[in-house]
Amino acid sequence: MSGQPRPKVVCNTGPLIGLAQVGLEMLPFQLYPEVIIPSTVRDELLAKPTADHAKLVAVLQHARIHHCQNPPDALLVAELDDGEAEVIAAARELGLGNVLIDERKARRIAARIYQLHVKGTAGLLVDAKKEGIIAQVAPYLDGMIQAGYFLGPSLVEACLKAANE
Repeated sequence: MSGQPRPKVVCNTGPLIGLAQVGLEMLPFQLYPEVIIPSTVRDELLAKPTADHAKLVAVLQHARIHHCQNPPDALLVAELDDGEAEVIAAARELGLGNVLIDERKARRIAARIYQLHVKGTAGLLVDAKKEGIIAQVAPYLDGMIQAGYFLGPSLVEACLKAANE
C-alpha cells in the first residue's frame, strides 16, 4: 500500500455482499489492517443462504466479530436497519473513525451526525485500482450491477471518473 497506513474499519453487510458477487470478497482485508464486523452484520450475512454464502462464511473467518456492549442510540434504531445502526455504534464504541457502508441514508447519518469517514463498495474498488490490486474498476461495477447489486448511475459515473476510466 502506498501513503500512510490505513486505520481499522467497521464493515456493514452491503460491501461484503457486493464484493463477493464479483469475487473480491477479501478486498477489505487487503486494504485495511483489520476489518471489524458487528455481530448483527454477521447474523445478517448468515441469515439466508445465497450463491455467495460460502464466500461470505470464509470472509467471517478473517474478520474480528464485535459484540456491542451498548445498544445503538435511538436515532440509529429509528432511522436505520439493525446492521447499519450497529456498524455506527461499534465504530463509536471502539473509538474508530472509519466505516464501510453502501446505503445512502446510513452514509449520511454516519458522516454528518457522527463525523465518521464513510467509504462504500465503489470507493473500495477505486482504492483497489490505485493500490494495484485490480487493473480496472468498470468490469467489477458492471458485474455487481448484473448480479443485482444496486449502484446508481451517478455513483457509477463518479467512481469511473475517480478511477480515470
